[in-house]
Amino acid sequence: MPSDELPGNRTVRPDVTMDYVGEHDTSTAPGDTSEAGPANLGDRLEAGNRADKKARTPKRIASYEILAEIGRGGMGVVYKAEDPRLKRNVALKVILAGGHAGDVELARFQIEAESVARLKHHTFVQIYEVGADEGLPFLALEYCGGGSLEDRIDESPLASRESAELVAKLAEAMEYAHQAGVIHRDLKPGNVLFDDSGEPKITDFGLAKKVGEDDSHTRTVSVMGSLGYMSPEQASGHTREATPAVDVYALGAILYRLLAGKTPFEGSSTAESLQLVINGVPVPIRRLRPSCSRDLETICLKCLEKSPANRYQTAGDLADDLRRFLKGEPITARAATPFEQLVSWARRNPLPSTIAVGGVVMLALLAGAMAWTTYRNYRVIEAIQRHEMRVQDLRAQILFLDEVLTNSCSLAAATGEPRWEERYRRVLPELDAAIAQAIELVPSTQSELAAVGDANAALVQLEDQAFALVRQHEAAKAWELLNGEEYLGKKHEYTDGLAAFSKRLEELSEVAIQAAHREAMSYLIAALVLGGVVALILLMGFISLFRVLQLRSVVGMR
Repeated sequence: MPSDELPGNRTVRPDVTMDYVGEHDTSTAPGDTSEAGPANLGDRLEAGNRADKKARTPKRIASYEILAEIGRGGMGVVYKAEDPRLKRNVALKVILAGGHAGDVELARFQIEAESVARLKHHTFVQIYEVGADEGLPFLALEYCGGGSLEDRIDESPLASRESAELVAKLAEAMEYAHQAGVIHRDLKPGNVLFDDSGEPKITDFGLAKKVGEDDSHTRTVSVMGSLGYMSPEQASGHTREATPAVDVYALGAILYRLLAGKTPFEGSSTAESLQLVINGVPVPIRRLRPSCSRDLETICLKCLEKSPANRYQTAGDLADDLRRFLKGEPITARAATPFEQLVSWARRNPLPSTIAVGGVVMLALLAGAMAWTTYRNYRVIEAIQRHEMRVQDLRAQILFLDEVLTNSCSLAAATGEPRWEERYRRVLPELDAAIAQAIELVPSTQSELAAVGDANAALVQLEDQAFALVRQHEAAKAWELLNGEEYLGKKHEYTDGLAAFSKRLEELSEVAIQAAHREAMSYLIAALVLGGVVALILLMGFISLFRVLQLRSVVGMR
């Protein structure tokens, strides 16, 4: 992270705790070092750094044996110490000024002790003892050997779901704190420790405030908090009127840091960073990390709203929304679309969802099968009708051509004119072609049409004889031949063959139509069976859904 320049060409990390008043506030009392003007902040830090170099770690404070220094701030130092009475390690927090500490330092030290003692929750560092040794006030706190969240972020970034899970735990803890009447006002990764089992612990209530109590040791206009994690109301100097919303903002800033790898606002100087907190708009996380979930980004940015009224109203609401995100449920930070609600419900209720999807798929298959069956039957019947019409046309054509041939012979015998023979010779191939087409269209009627063909061949021979007589000018004999018993007998055979052919066609049409109807009926029965299965599946889905809702109502009543 970039450093922030301070007056006097000194620098401070963006996440160091700041505690100073505006330039227009001249009410700082002599000796009150907890709230100084901006120009004094650098001097205090530099003086503290010089003192740190000269300071020597004590071997013992009260009954605690000092093992190592593990942290140092503007007001105090934290040692890792051993309690020989209970054979356990503790974190010993001591005021640096000792007997020279002012009223503000002592008041905040007392508030921290009371705040920690009030919070009996596993996500807060617990307090073991409050005491003093030779005028040096100290707190004996639970020791967390797993390092801080700041250390973990520096080592490697956290995954989105891991970040959401961690901040959800912190939000649930802060909801407990707010219900207990404590506002932290300085939440940041450095104040989140981990115990040996990896569980987070919130610590450092040095800037805590009790809800509803007069914060008299804080100036009316004072900037308190850590750059990068302080809310706009803290950055604008209204720390004294801080509400639980400042902790919600800080939780959002922590989540932003975990997801984006940086704090929401990082200016080139302290003053610029404060102005960005007050007036700036954070860069959308998905622009910095495209893989981040849109819902998680929405949750984070809602925490970072400038107006406290636009943030989550409680830390518990934030925790609940993070839990919804982790479960795949619609979050409350924005209205979920109907499709998202449906997908979310399906994820939470896999059995009813599977049954419902199965029912819909079966209904789709049923509708598709019925549509295909209807279309196929339509095409089959249409083909049968078209085929039958073509065959009937051929039958009519055969009858017409036969009549033309018979009339041509009769006219030739009656008039003796050669033109009728010419007409006969022209039409005869058409009749042969029509009979051949009929056999090709309806192969099963070949026997009937063969009889027609044989009778037609015999008639043609007799008609050739009649035309020969006409050419010899013996029309009377030709007429007798055409009206003779032999010719009429073959004509009768020809007519009977056509009648058998027509009857055979009717039988074939009825068989084809009956087959189409049987097929349609079989598909209808299959569709009814499939519909029954679909109805059963949907019934099971409704029963399952009813049981889920009933179970939820029972759980809700408990």
